[in-house]
Amino acid sequence: MSTVKLVIDSDGVSDDVRAISLALQHPKAQVLAFTAVHGCVTVDQACANIKRTIRANNGHNIPVYKGAAKSILSLPKDDTVSIFFGVDGIGDKPNDHPIVEPSDFKAEDKHAALALIDIFRENPDATLVTIGPLTNVAIALQLCEEFKSYPARLVIMGGNYYAVGNVDGGSSAEYNFHGDPEAASIVLRRMTCPITIVPWEAFYFESKVHNESVDFSAHLRYDTPLAKYLSLATSIGRQKCEQNGRQYSYCDEIAVATAIDEEKIAKKSQYLYVDVELNGSKTRGQVVVDWTEQLWSNEEAPNQSTHRRVKFVTSYDVHTVDRWLHAATSGNGNFE
Repeated sequence: MSTVKLVIDSDGVSDDVRAISLALQHPKAQVLAFTAVHGCVTVDQACANIKRTIRANNGHNIPVYKGAAKSILSLPKDDTVSIFFGVDGIGDKPNDHPIVEPSDFKAEDKHAALALIDIFRENPDATLVTIGPLTNVAIALQLCEEFKSYPARLVIMGGNYYAVGNVDGGSSAEYNFHGDPEAASIVLRRMTCPITIVPWEAFYFESKVHNESVDFSAHLRYDTPLAKYLSLATSIGRQKCEQNGRQYSYCDEIAVATAIDEEKIAKKSQYLYVDVELNGSKTRGQVVVDWTEQLWSNEEAPNQSTHRRVKFVTSYDVHTVDRWLHAATSGNGNFE
């Protein structure tokens, strides 16, 4: 089994720590580092949650770098901090195993953006996975133009292609892109490495289709320390989803699984020419697709030079991701 080198950039909340645990447990993944970014919680809390999760996965000695505390423009309307997952983002029980330690809030001395530049300069075969706002990646591009081609590929959990939003009723943007629209625009326009986006719709549509056929919480019921930790971390989000007749299904986990084995995970994908809306009062942060390009079957399609062509995962293998989560939390090793 060939190894996939990963660097994961995260805002460290419930679905993030479950995705991080999948990466740490999967035998095909080698996690080189984590970078923390602002998002559903503060960057300091994100850093603490990531380090706590590393300990929950048997204390792997993997560096964690703290990054941007705010979006590039730091506009109040772009603030993404949310208590959907609890004040700390992972269930609000700091004294449960593994207990939060003061050192969890202390990261490596180097800023995350600088760490990304150095790590990918030294590991050009590694994949960057982003499961939070793209601020750290955009800053790395601003500091080092050559960074655009450093990663072997970039897998992004974020954005949308049918304008299905999840911020609030007054926005058609997806949460991570809404958290820093300028950063999303910079990354999509300037990164030259292959990009795969796992958009919000991959979660939204598949979770509705499989709401009755898949028990998305079954992997949390094993009598293992990791299952208990992830059950705690997802407890508030699961409760809120259940109150609305839904399950807390997979989101960031899809992006990490795609980074590990895209051929196995991505059932359907589509190349789209896209941009990011930066000005609209209700559409700021929304991905804008050049759908007219889809009407053409040749290279004469209009406007393709003004938009970035990006692969979108439009349907994923829910059962494989679910089996991998069972393997991670039970320890049965069935990642095939």
